[in-house]
Amino acid sequence: MGSGVRKHSSSFNPKMSFLGGGALLKSQWRNLAWDEKSRFELIETIREYKPLAQVGVQQARLLLLGHVNVGKSSFFNTINSIFRNHVTAQAPVGSPRDQRSITTKMRAYQVRNGREGKDLNFKIVDTMGIEEERRRGFDPTELPYLLDGHVSDNHQFDPSGNISPEMPGFQKLPKLPEKIHCCIFVIDATSVSSLSDELLNKLNDMRTKITGRGIPIIVLMTKIDKACDQTRGDVSLVYKSATIQHLIAQTSSKIGVPVSHVLPVKNYTHEIELDPWVDVLALSALQQMLRFTDNYFDECLVTSGTGYVPPEKQSSDAWTRKATLNGSSAPAQMKQAWSNNNASTPTAVAGRITGVSVHNTPSGRNGVMAGVLGTPASKFPEAEKKPLLLEENHVVELDGEKEEKGQIEEDLVKKPEVEEINQTKMPDFNENLPNQIPQEVA
Repeated sequence: MGSGVRKHSSSFNPKMSFLGGGALLKSQWRNLAWDEKSRFELIETIREYKPLAQVGVQQARLLLLGHVNVGKSSFFNTINSIFRNHVTAQAPVGSPRDQRSITTKMRAYQVRNGREGKDLNFKIVDTMGIEEERRRGFDPTELPYLLDGHVSDNHQFDPSGNISPEMPGFQKLPKLPEKIHCCIFVIDATSVSSLSDELLNKLNDMRTKITGRGIPIIVLMTKIDKACDQTRGDVSLVYKSATIQHLIAQTSSKIGVPVSHVLPVKNYTHEIELDPWVDVLALSALQQMLRFTDNYFDECLVTSGTGYVPPEKQSSDAWTRKATLNGSSAPAQMKQAWSNNNASTPTAVAGRITGVSVHNTPSGRNGVMAGVLGTPASKFPEAEKKPLLLEENHVVELDGEKEEKGQIEEDLVKKPEVEEINQTKMPDFNENLPNQIPQEVA
């Protein structure tokens, strides 16, 4: 590891189940490996990312959208820092006191593999911040021009709207390489509970324009170190934090995207050396953006009528290898990576936060029997007679009627095992959540 990276010691005690400011769960509710090997593999995989040759796009374009001072430019600086092996500040950023956007131009930032390395195969497109007031900040009515590739890099934004086919540099017939391939809404974790109706209306309007074009959306939840005491001290605890889990569910509900599309990050803001856990979290978010981008390109091939044509020789790069299932080593028995009651799925996680039990949905008791086994629930009379117990990290192995059972814990649906929570230090989550977290983009 380079000299610019601060090494972490494994001082966390897994038996400790509470830190000041919120509950700390015993195990991660999202799987992410926190070690330097994983950091290296993420860097290598993203470094070798490239769109399918058949698509005809050299570089994916990822568009950042969000309110003023939420960390859009800082996210680019964080990614750029990782591949430069030291903390950078190429994109200008504002301060917490700024009421207006520092970014006034559309900038398609290029990430390079080191100081003298080659350009990576994606660009992060930064935009002017959105504001609640009319004729302030980025105008959502101009978003289609950006999505469709009509606007060139370094375009000067005007809150009153100035994009038109007559302006200099307007691309009248843009092709796929000039268009946006994935959109990222950037949300401040400390303000999730207080998002104004005006801002939410603007985000919803933009979401409709984006999804209408089939472009995927990811929500990046920044400043997790300010929203949660655990992640302030150790970013690697992000997926054990009940506070962050709650904020993600709340963000999913307000923005209208699936829970799995909300990704927490901590940008470099005050550090002067790299932190490997900050890197792992940011890289895992970027990896998911590029995966969604690949999905978009797949759809482009379908809608264009050409369809996907396998290459004569498969690529051997790290990105392709990681996205390819080796069929020769298929398991003899089908395994389910979550418990009988789907207790570890995003739907069930959101259900525990909002009070909606998975047993009240088609994915509940009988739904699992019918869905997982592929057999009507009526064929399993024991499902009607026996109560379905919950357990954490349980693996079901199907081979005829055999079932491998781990150690079953007592009814975890009631609440995760945590020590007594100091309510005075918890963030204010008094806002009522809806009955169910949306699982599809409207």
